Amino acid sequence: MKQAVIVCHRGACLAAPENTFASLEKAIDLGAEVVEFDVRPCRDGVLYVMHDATLERTTNGRGRIADLSSADVDNLDAGSWFGPEFAGERVPRLDAFLDACRGRIATYVEIKEGDPAEIRDMLAVRGMLNDAWTFSFDQAIRAEARAKVPDLRRMVLYAHVGSVERAVAQDAHILEFQEDDLNADLVAEAKLAGLVTQMFYGGADRSVFEKAVRCGIEQMNIDHVEVFRAVERELMSLV
Repeated sequence: MKQAVIVCHRGACLAAPENTFASLEKAIDLGAEVVEFDVRPCRDGVLYVMHDATLERTTNGRGRIADLSSADVDNLDAGSWFGPEFAGERVPRLDAFLDACRGRIATYVEIKEGDPAEIRDMLAVRGMLNDAWTFSFDQAIRAEARAKVPDLRRMVLYAHVGSVERAVAQDAHILEFQEDDLNADLVAEAKLAGLVTQMFYGGADRSVFEKAVRCGIEQMNIDHVEVFRAVERELMSLV
């Protein structure tokens, strides 16, 4: 039994506002090996680290980020919604966020909107390409990434491809499972096929974490890092 790689979902999003420099620093403090974050462009094409298309949930702005200039986005408060101690936290520009990750933590870039080739080049110029990977829920972006930037590793969801064979046929590098499609046989099959196995789970149910550990999942894309590590330690002590 081998300790899983921790992927902090939107940074350490339970300890700091998601997709900010603060959540990145908290993820590093937790000992995470990878930070997951989302990317979208503003009106003038500058790429930002932000999950939602609209601003209301995680900033003091209104409307769509795609309708704002970079100067406007740079002035948003992305921390006060989470807690007063994070007042003034900014929506990170992608280039600055990658600079903050470089040499400290690997990156998993979920492309909500944007050009995969531009993101690939931003990673490559910083020497970060080998430790990075990407995914998008947008089928067109997934296809564009596969066609235009084959050297940027790509993840697929088992829920999308339906089989290990199809993940391999799509030249995927990482296969992500969720709570309802995870089983030990599929994980073993994926590993034999040369895929890295990952699980996304946003909850804190110990039984789900126990199942992931027993199935031998190699990477955990999660929010509740400390709960998972506790479960993992308990199970590893029994081996």
